[in-house]
Amino acid sequence: MDAVERKEILERFRSGHGKLERSIDGLGEYELEFRQAPGKWNIREIAIHLCDSEIVAAHRIRRVLAEEDAILTSYDQDKWASRLNYGKRNLGQAIELFRLLRKSSSELFQEIDENEWQRTGVHDEHGHMSLLDLVKLYAEHCENHVSQIRQIRLELSKQ
Repeated sequence: MDAVERKEILERFRSGHGKLERSIDGLGEYELEFRQAPGKWNIREIAIHLCDSEIVAAHRIRRVLAEEDAILTSYDQDKWASRLNYGKRNLGQAIELFRLLRKSSSELFQEIDENEWQRTGVHDEHGHMSLLDLVKLYAEHCENHVSQIRQIRLELSKQ
């Protein structure tokens, strides 16, 4: 991947927090708790999931930078949502934590050289992943969930 593509991925990663904040801006409790269907996550749960996922991302990024062939374990997002009580977590705190984690990881990227972008870890489901693969994965992950939130908002606006 060339420098232009990497720059674009990094910008998508860095701007994720703003996209998430804008996607939930102005929502009240009813909108945050609305479910499109039984078993589907509501907007609060999606946003809390993004925060917890970012905790994992920050850990994985640091492991890849600091360790040789770091082990990157998967997790069961539905168990996390249930057992970590996503429906009752403080949304404001989660959004702030997401912002701080993204900012902290982005600061790490400012100081690394070309070779460090190719450092890898071994994910138990996806195999070898470079640092840049991880950054791209988490940029896309946020964008996908922001789109999901926008879709829910669209459905709500039709009611």
